[in-house]
Amino acid sequence: MKEFKNKYNKISNNSILINKLYQSIYIVLFVNLFFIYGCSSLKENEDINLCSLSKLPCIPSTEYVLLITNKGNVKLELYGKSAPITVGNFIDFVEKGAYEKTIFNRVIRKPYPFIIRGGDDSLIKGQNKFLDANTGKKRYIPLEIKLKTKIAPTYGKEIDISNQKNNIELKHKRAYLSMARSKDINSASSQFYILLKSLPELDGRFAVFGKVIDGMNVVDLIQEEDYIIEAKRL
Repeated sequence: MKEFKNKYNKISNNSILINKLYQSIYIVLFVNLFFIYGCSSLKENEDINLCSLSKLPCIPSTEYVLLITNKGNVKLELYGKSAPITVGNFIDFVEKGAYEKTIFNRVIRKPYPFIIRGGDDSLIKGQNKFLDANTGKKRYIPLEIKLKTKIAPTYGKEIDISNQKNNIELKHKRAYLSMARSKDINSASSQFYILLKSLPELDGRFAVFGKVIDGMNVVDLIQEEDYIIEAKRL
């Protein structure tokens, strides 16, 4: 357990630093919408257009992205039905070319395979394409976790009850993608990580939004300072 806490702290302490005073106000409004009002009156079989309620990038469909790295190509499948805000945010950065020429700034393989992490905007020279075009500031998205029994994802809240954790739709398994964040729950932005093994300890704490469907052999070769040449939406 001590070993896991040390690794968890590495993810948290090295992820995007956030100052709450500079977070965009619409994130707070969006989270409150779901906790206070948004889903309270929905029937169990009623559909909801989450993206019509969000001012954040939002894509409610399955999407595909190709990461062209210096070690080879990696194909991603992203699950917008379960994580529309997280997928929308990632695709928006992909289409802006924000991930091009960015390095994998954290790779943990010892004492056992753990994660590789990319998308650190502090490493970018020149124009920062991770900034929100509307605000000119870094964009943060709320923690987004979908339970199988719920119509909409849960926002801004960790899932820490054991029976609810078992009901999470997208879990931390080998080859899956999840968003890195700081200790602040709603501090995910550009950084993401790919899991090198199943890590159920992270379920309910970070937002899983996709998986590697081709090229996991390439991911297993990636070391710190390896980099993304280009990211393409397919």
